[in-house]
Amino acid sequence: MAEFEFSDANGEVFTKLPGTVNGESVVLKNLTECSVYLLDYSGEVEVSNVVNSQIFIGPVDGPAIFDNVRDCQISVASQQFQVRNSTATEFGLYCATKPTIEHSRDLRFTCWMGAYPGLTEHFHKANLDPKVNQWDKVHDVSPEEGEGPNFDLLDAIEYWEVPIEGGPPPDNPVPAGDGSPYSAPAAAPAPAQPAAAPTAAAEDLFTENGGDFRGPAENGHSGPADFGGEHPKVAAVRASARERLLKQESEEAKAKDSLVKNAASYLENFYQKRNSVTGKRSQENRSAEKQVTVAGPEGDTEWEKTISLINFGFARPNGTDLSRFKGALFAAKARNVAVSVKPPVSAPTKA
Repeated sequence: MAEFEFSDANGEVFTKLPGTVNGESVVLKNLTECSVYLLDYSGEVEVSNVVNSQIFIGPVDGPAIFDNVRDCQISVASQQFQVRNSTATEFGLYCATKPTIEHSRDLRFTCWMGAYPGLTEHFHKANLDPKVNQWDKVHDVSPEEGEGPNFDLLDAIEYWEVPIEGGPPPDNPVPAGDGSPYSAPAAAPAPAQPAAAPTAAAEDLFTENGGDFRGPAENGHSGPADFGGEHPKVAAVRASARERLLKQESEEAKAKDSLVKNAASYLENFYQKRNSVTGKRSQENRSAEKQVTVAGPEGDTEWEKTISLINFGFARPNGTDLSRFKGALFAAKARNVAVSVKPPVSAPTKA
């Protein structure tokens, strides 16, 4: 297995401690019921064909791409985030840009709630601004027409804290979804390193345990399976979020319908006015043309004939002042200024 690739495994735990990745790219693929902890900053992370696993990914100075992920709990912080062909997965997300999903369904997003020793320094090294988190600006590239949303936005319940044996307490520079800062937990007996923890002890991202590595018996239950596969708090938050989304969709549909009706009414009035003005103008033009055709120009001089063809009583629609033009015509008529019509210049003939 390559140093920065975890693949083709079932029921295993993989850990990269601070200082062991240092901006390199990481690949996770073909994993089932595994736990992965990348407690360092990286340049790019690709995750594909992963099922029923827990994945904690520290700051990524580049894209985090997920393809064909199912029934997982994932915490990730990255510059760009994309997930496709995935289902039934929870993301605790920090993203510097708008996240995108494609051909996926039943995804759940919360604000980044991860913490481990040295995380603040890794955010800096990955060029991530902790205050600029667009985790809730999810764009669905391929929504199904007529179906409900393919994702939910949830309020995070607990932090996923990953302590390291012998290290300082966990830290996290990213404000929670409500804007509150992270505060380190009170001192407790030193836990084992994540790599030493069995897979079954890796708690759900949204459980009461919050992702520390105490045994499940200390919580009084053995994990999400005790609640029918989902924590009651998550179910309540999910229901509340879905209700908000449905209400928002209903309001947006009403606003859209109103805009369409107003636009149609405006266009109808516009075309009625335009047709009325156009018809009136055409009628006036036909009348003037008929008068000119029947009567013809009058007068003995060119100027008299020209002036006889002009309707000086016609009011311009835009109020253009033609008084100076009229004055010039009448002055030319009075003086009978000669009208010079030059014959067309013929092309020189060749000798």
